[in-house]
Amino acid sequence: MTSLHDYGSLLLGSRLRKVSEALYAGVDEVYRGAGVDLPSRCFPILFLLRDHGRLGISELAARLGQTHPAVSQMSRKLLRHRMVRESPDPKDDRRRLLSLSPHGRSIMERLEPVWKAIVAAAADLESDHPLSQHLTAVDRALEARGFAARIRARLEDAGTVEIIPFERRYAADFKRLNIEWLERYFRVEPIDEEVLSHPQRILRKGGAIFLARYRGAIVGTSALLAAGDGRFELSKMAVTAGHQGLGIGRRLLEAAVAEYLSRGARELFLESNSRLTPAITLYESAGFAHAPRPAPSHYERSDVYMVYVGRER
Repeated sequence: MTSLHDYGSLLLGSRLRKVSEALYAGVDEVYRGAGVDLPSRCFPILFLLRDHGRLGISELAARLGQTHPAVSQMSRKLLRHRMVRESPDPKDDRRRLLSLSPHGRSIMERLEPVWKAIVAAAADLESDHPLSQHLTAVDRALEARGFAARIRARLEDAGTVEIIPFERRYAADFKRLNIEWLERYFRVEPIDEEVLSHPQRILRKGGAIFLARYRGAIVGTSALLAAGDGRFELSKMAVTAGHQGLGIGRRLLEAAVAEYLSRGARELFLESNSRLTPAITLYESAGFAHAPRPAPSHYERSDVYMVYVGRER
């Protein structure tokens, strides 16, 4: 069954939220066990008030990177739980300031052992799955340039990508891109070396090769390999790491499928690996379905076999 993780970066925000909710839920459970019935989402406000004294809602929102209404809502909850108290700003009586109440300080002192355990548990988790440093780096990068701006830039870049047929002068690019992809995920097998070293043979046998050209550079490939009896294999799909996210893989895939359909051939199949969930999701969305393997694979890495059945099925 498809999960959020199968969509990779496309649903990165949703995947981060899922992890965030799991962390919140774990801390909330421990807090309740310690006799504190207050959501852990409220505690960043308490830490800021403890470390900086009295602060207004706007300043808290700015420091937390959250909206004014969200911080205001959490503040009202803290007031109901008597964790904070409210007082007028001596410089502007229209502005209200929050500070820790004696009850709030008492609760926070009681939770010190819990926080040490949280830090230790997070360190255990991150020993195999480092996250904090990456989150800090991503957060700062987004502060410097927002995600919407990054998406718009990619959309503009996508318009400059051309899908072109193979020419002899691109033989080295065809091999380079596929070797780069294979070494990133698996290893170069003898059959790979043979096919990639002689791309003209693909054409002579009735196949086709497509290349993605971006600002004059070849950044992606796909190929149709003739398998005999009106059958073709979709193969040699590769996009350079630095140019992923422009939709190049989908355009290369669509070009190969369109060529197959134009020939009126009998069958189009592909082989892949179950580790490559974003690629498999792409194939499924383009009309490929999982099928029993009719014969042993030529590739050691292959544990997935798919056949093109069309998008309406």
